[in-house]
Amino acid sequence: MKIQLWSIGKEHDPYIRDGMAVFQKRLQHYVDFEVKLIPTVKQAASLSVPELKKQEAKIILDMLQPTDFLLALDEKGKMMTTVQFADFLQQRNNAGTRQLIILIGGAFGIDEAVLQRAQLKMSLSPLTFPHQLVRLIFAEQLYRAYTVLNREKYHHQ
Repeated sequence: MKIQLWSIGKEHDPYIRDGMAVFQKRLQHYVDFEVKLIPTVKQAASLSVPELKKQEAKIILDMLQPTDFLLALDEKGKMMTTVQFADFLQQRNNAGTRQLIILIGGAFGIDEAVLQRAQLKMSLSPLTFPHQLVRLIFAEQLYRAYTVLNREKYHHQ
């Protein structure tokens, strides 16, 4: 299974870039993992929030393949423990999922059309985090989940 982390927004700040490099290197031992940054919509500041989200949705929906499993990170999504997330990854792998897309939306969240396409909506926390930090947190959680699945000493219960 290939996992892609899609995020709308700018390039990583140096501290995020360094952290992402660490977890991308660690993840390569377990899974084909890639980060795709989706550039912010041109003239985003001049658009209303609904129009901006609609334009972001068009980009995302055009990029998705019909067989992609879409996990959308959304504040109203399901919360999971690390072990539950690891089990989810194992279930997707067992089901023959070829590509898992994990989506971090834009500054105003994810458009309803994309949320409807998502097979799973997941929340990391009731707190709000900067999008760049979510990329790093999620990369670490992926790594943690794979260490759980491989019974390695990283995650403590």
